[in-house]
Amino acid sequence: MAKHRAFNADRFLDKFQGREDLLRAYVSIWNSGLQVDADSLDVQGFKEFVVNGDGDRKDEFMEGLYRAYDLSNERGHEDLVASCLDLSFDPDPGGVLPVECLSLKVRTENEEAFNLAYDRCAMHQAERFSVFQGDAGQSIPNVKAATERLQEMLSAVFKGDKNSDRVLVRQYQEGAYTNFIVYHEKRTQAMLIFKGSRIKPKVSPTVLRPAQQDFISYNSETGQVEIEARFEKEESALRKSFAECCFGDPELFEKPEAAQKFTLGVIACEDFALEVDDGDSAALVELHFKLKQKHGPAFVIRSKNVLETLELNYLRKRLSGATIQKAVFKIGFPDDRRGKRVEVSGTNKISFKRATHAEDVFRYLSNWKILSA
Repeated sequence: MAKHRAFNADRFLDKFQGREDLLRAYVSIWNSGLQVDADSLDVQGFKEFVVNGDGDRKDEFMEGLYRAYDLSNERGHEDLVASCLDLSFDPDPGGVLPVECLSLKVRTENEEAFNLAYDRCAMHQAERFSVFQGDAGQSIPNVKAATERLQEMLSAVFKGDKNSDRVLVRQYQEGAYTNFIVYHEKRTQAMLIFKGSRIKPKVSPTVLRPAQQDFISYNSETGQVEIEARFEKEESALRKSFAECCFGDPELFEKPEAAQKFTLGVIACEDFALEVDDGDSAALVELHFKLKQKHGPAFVIRSKNVLETLELNYLRKRLSGATIQKAVFKIGFPDDRRGKRVEVSGTNKISFKRATHAEDVFRYLSNWKILSA
């Protein structure tokens, strides 16, 4: 679930010096729901209203401001530009607006483009996926119609499972990928409160229903689908509903072999090596494995280079026949020297930040024979 970043109002609003018309335009979309004169607002006046202002729609106003701030970074700028291009909307013909100003301008003038950018950014922040294999080279015939069917079907599924049919599905294309963002309610119990009358009081938990955000990312070239959901039951519902609504086959990703995407056992091979392109780097930094011995010993090795550490301690040969449960790789790219941490476990679980180099990560895992086609 995407979260708001801490809102640095001063740094954000200082970018609007000389562009106060953008602030006034944003205030004007709330009509009479704010107790402020939009026509006379300057940056300082806007800051004061943020802190001390009032109005029936102040909460909505602030929520929109937070969301605009969330996209005020390099990743958000890329998503804003891409979303505006997709919708043939050009809010900044000269390309001169700082991302803060661009974000608020798009939110004011084209909420559809802004929501698409926000969904894109949320998808890039997601990092814990289950991976399943369908038929390679199979495209979704009618993405718009499939999205509508998926929303309708999930509404029915969650109505039965969670007593709520409030579901919203959005989608966007990104090269070979069709990405779906699924919003639905989750039931959360908070503090106890008194209900009933003073004469006959009773205590009940307050029930909140915040929106949950799940993701489906499908590659039409490989037939691979990646799903992030909070619970296994919900993941299963997303997987079956997606397969039925997009391909007419609810069992497409249900076959046992569909979840056999990762083969960690190849790490035990004597010739296993992490070959990468010039300029990139890769190392195995964590390994969890069990040996088929009496008492079932389990080991966790953490090192800057696990393969070399195993060799130095005469343990590399012990991996032969071991059950490898989890492997963590650190992959470095010229524009990301800190490295990308990639955690692979079981036969179809992977965790890494997808904002950059997602295709490179999957390509390397495939080259290393860990990921099967």
